[in-house]
Amino acid sequence: MQAQYRSTRAEINLDHLGANYEAFRKALPADKLILVCVKANAYGHGAVEISKELERLGADYLSVAFLDEALELRHAGVQLPILVLGYTPPEAVQTAWEHDISLTVFSEEVLEGIRRLDCQGNERKLKVHIKIDSGMGRLGLLPGEEAMAFVRQAHELEQVLLEGMYTHFARADEEDKSYTLLQYDRFRGVAEALREQGITIPIIHTANSAATIDTPSLSPNMVRIGISIYGLYPSDEVNRQAIELLPVLSLKTAVVYTKTLPPGWGVSYGTRYVTSSEERIGTLPIGYADGYSRMLSGKIEVLIRGRRVPVLGTICMDQCMVSLQSFAEDAEEIQTGEEVVLIGQQSGETIAADELASKLGTIHYEVICMIADRVPRVYTRGHVPVIRVNSLLPTHWN
Repeated sequence: MQAQYRSTRAEINLDHLGANYEAFRKALPADKLILVCVKANAYGHGAVEISKELERLGADYLSVAFLDEALELRHAGVQLPILVLGYTPPEAVQTAWEHDISLTVFSEEVLEGIRRLDCQGNERKLKVHIKIDSGMGRLGLLPGEEAMAFVRQAHELEQVLLEGMYTHFARADEEDKSYTLLQYDRFRGVAEALREQGITIPIIHTANSAATIDTPSLSPNMVRIGISIYGLYPSDEVNRQAIELLPVLSLKTAVVYTKTLPPGWGVSYGTRYVTSSEERIGTLPIGYADGYSRMLSGKIEVLIRGRRVPVLGTICMDQCMVSLQSFAEDAEEIQTGEEVVLIGQQSGETIAADELASKLGTIHYEVICMIADRVPRVYTRGHVPVIRVNSLLPTHWN
C-alpha cells in the first residue's frame, strides 16, 4: 500500500460501489448492457481503481470524456470496452484503434481520419458510436438527412464496425419528462429510418443516470450510469424510491494543532473572523488546493466526534481552522489526530456533497470532481483500507 504522510484523504467505499452496481443490475432487464462513466477520474473517485473494480463486478462497458483518459485505463491493464464520449482529433484515430478504444463520431473531419486508418492487415476494426444531437445542442448530428447520410458513410467504411448510436438527454433529471420524450422521439426517428434502409446498429443507447432511474425503457440496449454509480442522485426530482443508492466517497482529515485564542484575535487571511471571547480552535491540513473551495469560507461545518463545528475565517490553500469551543465542557479535550469528516458520515451525523454544493451555488457533481489529485484515495472493504493511491509518491515509496 502506498505511503501517505498527511491525514487528508478521500475514502472510497468499494462495498458501496458494489451495492450500487448490483442495485442497478437488479432493477434493469438482464439483457440490458450497463456502461459506467469513469470520466474526470471517475468523478473524483479514481478512474483506474474504480474501473478495475467495475471489471470485477461485471460491468459491460466504460466511458470516458477523451482519448487520454481511455489510454490511462488501458495502460493500467483495464480490458473492458471503453467508449470515448467526446471529440477525438483525426490524427488520434490510429492510436484509438491500436488500443481497441471505441470512438464517438459526428464530424466529417474525423470520418476522413478514419478513412486514413491503417488496420495493418488486422481483421479488427475501429468500433464507432454515432452521436445524434436530439436537443442538447452540444456534440452530435442533427436528426434528419444530415444524420442519415453520415451514418451511411460510416457504415460503408471497411475500417469501421458501426457498434452503436446514441443521444444525450438534457433534462432527464427533471420531474417533467416532456422534453426528454421529445428528444427520444427525435432520436428514435433516426434509428427507425436507418433500420428501414437495412442498417442495423447493435447498441442503441440514450439513458444517463437520471433516465436510467426514471425512464430506463427509453434506452433500448444499454444505459450509461455516471453520478449514480457513485451513490449520488442526479437531482431532487428523480424518483429516489426506484433505487437505493449509497454514497461511495467520504472526504476526511484530522486535527493537527489546537490552541486557545484570546478575545479579539483574528483568524486566517483578512481576519474575517475575530474571536469575541476566549475560544478554542483547531487547524486542519486541508484547503482550497485540495478542492475544499475557498468560497465555503464562513458558510460550512465539519464533523468532529459526530458533532457539527464551523469552519472559521478564510479557507487557506493548504489549511483551514475550525472552532472547538463546543467541546469545552467535554470530559476530554479534542486531541491532535482526531478524525474530521468534511463529506460523509460520523456517529450518525452526515454532511453530504449536496450540502457543500448548495453553499457554493453549484451541483454535487462539481464538488466531488473538484477533489484534487494530491488528495490520496484510500479504498476500503468492510471499512478496512485495501488500497491507497497517492499521486504525489511513486508506488515503491514507503
